Amino acid sequence: MGRLIIVFALLLILGGIATTEQLWVRNIYNRLDHDLSVLVASVNETEKIDTPYNIELSQKMYDQWVRDERRLVMIARHFDLMQVSDALIYIKNFVYFDNKEEASVGMKKLKYLIDTHCFNIATSVRNVI
Repeated sequence: MGRLIIVFALLLILGGIATTEQLWVRNIYNRLDHDLSVLVASVNETEKIDTPYNIELSQKMYDQWVRDERRLVMIARHFDLMQVSDALIYIKNFVYFDNKEEASVGMKKLKYLIDTHCFNIATSVRNVI
């Protein structure tokens, strides 16, 4: 009977850790999605997108992602994280060089990656190993 209680306790602990992990990942991607929405709105408002506000916002998004990425590498595939990093760099560069069309393409790609990668990162034996 004692072993059964220990097994159930361990299962509850593992379930709690998995749930916390999923909420943490979703929180990171939701924050990135919110920042992207703000940038998209700001870029769509003006004809000239290389304003200090847009440049600062795109740099802030990239810096925050780099900080989050250092922790996400423990549970996510490096290739998936690299795609998000590449999209952020793409956006950052084209906002800086005032290329609205290419920046918009990068923002659409990042939105797609946020929507898909949030569901791809899941607690599994493969991610634990």
